[in-house]
Amino acid sequence: MGRRLAEQGPSRRKTIFIIEDDPGVCDALVTVLCDEGYEVMTARDGADALARLREAPTPALIVLDLMMPGMDGYAFRAEQLRTPAISDVPVVVLTAGAAPRATELGSVDILKKPVDLVALLDVVGRNT
Repeated sequence: MGRRLAEQGPSRRKTIFIIEDDPGVCDALVTVLCDEGYEVMTARDGADALARLREAPTPALIVLDLMMPGMDGYAFRAEQLRTPAISDVPVVVLTAGAAPRATELGSVDILKKPVDLVALLDVVGRNT
């Protein structure tokens, strides 16, 4: 899953890791971020994401859906914070509703769905 585009220009492209179970939302985010020059990886839930993170280079940023089947965003984030190799990777949380357990997430940016693409690109730009 995810796209891998060739490097453009003299600098290495930054990788964004999208963890999102809704294929439509995921595809839209991939398209927008690739169009902006980012390399993108994807996973459909937290467990899949953790497995991919063990094998792939560390991304510059994680875009994390909270409500997913299997390992949800809260459980993923808790494991991320316990894993030294990825604990400092910035996270942007996407949620369709409130995030009543936001304090469990630590320091993250939170964006509401449907995602305002200008706000998303602003947060991504500040964190990469």
